[in-house]
Amino acid sequence: MRRPRWLGPYRLLYRIASGGMAEIYRGTRTMPDASLCPVALKCILPLYTSDPEFIEMLKDEARTCGLLDHPNIARIYELGNVEEQCFLAMEFVDGMDLRSIVRRGRERDTELLAPWALYVLEQALRGLHAAHERGIVHRDFSPSNILVGYEGEVKLIDFGIAKAAHNRSQTRSGVIKGKVKYMSPEQTMGKRLDARSDVFAAGVVLYEALTGNAPFHAPDDVSLMEAIRLQDPDPPSHHNPRLPAALDAVLQRALSKDVASRFPTAAAFADALAPLLREMAPGFEPSELGAFLCRIFARERRDAEEQLSEFDLDISPDDLTPTGERQSYTRLVAIGPFADAPAEVPPESLRDAVEEWLAARRAAQGTDAPAEAGAESVESTASTGQGDVWSSESRPGWVDETGRTLELEAIGGREIETGETERPDTGVFERENETTTRTHDD
Repeated sequence: MRRPRWLGPYRLLYRIASGGMAEIYRGTRTMPDASLCPVALKCILPLYTSDPEFIEMLKDEARTCGLLDHPNIARIYELGNVEEQCFLAMEFVDGMDLRSIVRRGRERDTELLAPWALYVLEQALRGLHAAHERGIVHRDFSPSNILVGYEGEVKLIDFGIAKAAHNRSQTRSGVIKGKVKYMSPEQTMGKRLDARSDVFAAGVVLYEALTGNAPFHAPDDVSLMEAIRLQDPDPPSHHNPRLPAALDAVLQRALSKDVASRFPTAAAFADALAPLLREMAPGFEPSELGAFLCRIFARERRDAEEQLSEFDLDISPDDLTPTGERQSYTRLVAIGPFADAPAEVPPESLRDAVEEWLAARRAAQGTDAPAEAGAESVESTASTGQGDVWSSESRPGWVDETGRTLELEAIGGREIETGETERPDTGVFERENETTTRTHDD
């Protein structure tokens, strides 16, 4: 059995995804009743933890999601810092993002059925409306930010570039953020956005999920932004004749260039989809969608279960290293079920605690290595990521000198929340239609 690494109070398990800004891990935290709460830990790479503006953006994301309590929004529990390692603790969703689902369906020649696509978007729109009621515009509503669980639940994630009235680090006027292909016309021009911009983006996501085609086409991002402002998309039934004419009308309204002609709210858009779903699949149950995911992602589920089974999650405090037992962390933003938990305080001399623990361990093993050699050994194992402990002067054992983790290798081709994809065996990440563009204020 493998021992988990420790990140403050969290057991750090295997890596889910990796990108240019952060690495996502599956983890757990022990609750007051001794149960284990599964979490997703977004560990920010050292290059960005030294950027005050980026950290302030993360604080905004945590504060933003802290206001949201809805079954279709993945919760953020806290933003913390351990030994200069900044991380977000988030709700763990056992499933895949919509982008991966659509792609895998194409690869397997097993399309995402229209009623399933309607259900996913209806649920995501319900979560989106809850955010809008709090004055929060998502600004990056896209397939990679919609998670679908293996039981059919739908969760909206990543409000990292959301713009809310309470944000401290406001987005500068004239700066466009997000994935171009899902932008609204007003977003491509850098205008002030409201909930109806997200409604347009949701229309693009639904159109693509139903037809397998984007509603707007162009050879580059600049031309694509112009197409979004000027082109009228083909009716969805042009690409998929099995779709009803009523769905064409719903999407035509959602994708209107005129903001005032769109659905006024995300809830109104969801309400328009609900009767179409009942008409197309009267007996639909979310478990049908979950079973579909379990089937097309059977290998990924099996790999995750095997990795999870390698770890000893019942490790007792007596088996921890002194650093693992008392490792301090700072809450930058505390939210949710962990907000009232006391932060762990390190002893006055962590090195003394480590040496005392090492001496007891050597005595139990019948070795007489001097303390100096023992300390050197600890630091050496920390640098390789293979040991169980690290000295008080070394960096955390799961981070090497370049700031990359030494845990399990990332799964090739696995997508991350920002829309980046890792090319297997290269370490190169590709970003799909994401840009930051400056425009003149209108």
